[in-house]
Amino acid sequence: MNISDINLDNFKVVIFDFDNTLALHQDRNFFETREKSADHFYNYFLNAYKYPHIFFEKIEPCVRSEELYNLTLELRKKGIKMFVLSGMRSSFAIKAKQDFVSYHYGPDIEVFGVANQSLKVEGVILISKLVNCNINEILFIDDREDTIKTLKEANIPAFHFTGK
Repeated sequence: MNISDINLDNFKVVIFDFDNTLALHQDRNFFETREKSADHFYNYFLNAYKYPHIFFEKIEPCVRSEELYNLTLELRKKGIKMFVLSGMRSSFAIKAKQDFVSYHYGPDIEVFGVANQSLKVEGVILISKLVNCNINEILFIDDREDTIKTLKEANIPAFHFTGK
């Protein structure tokens, strides 16, 4: 199933994952690169915090997904709210993620973080309370199959994104 095949009529909210969903990392092994040493790890997050406007452009280069960018345009036309819910080892990178999303997708998409992928269910529940809707009125788009499975087990509509 393609993302364009999704019937959006029943959704009030779409939540996107960040890494390798909205932000397509040029270094596909960026997690491993970041973890090579303590210096790599600390520099990664310090640079994300100190240079949020350029972090995902110059330090950890990412590009936007044109397919998802076009989807965000359609969602705005339909009045569907959008959020990002990212599994984050450290909140030091949240400003850099917000800057990337605001620049490439629009300033109306707020970025939230959870400590790990399994907490995305709780994040969806919190967002449903924030916007006053049911979880079945929220669509989650993520690149990770394990996260999609967890969301679906919690009866949250989810789409496995594998495109560019």
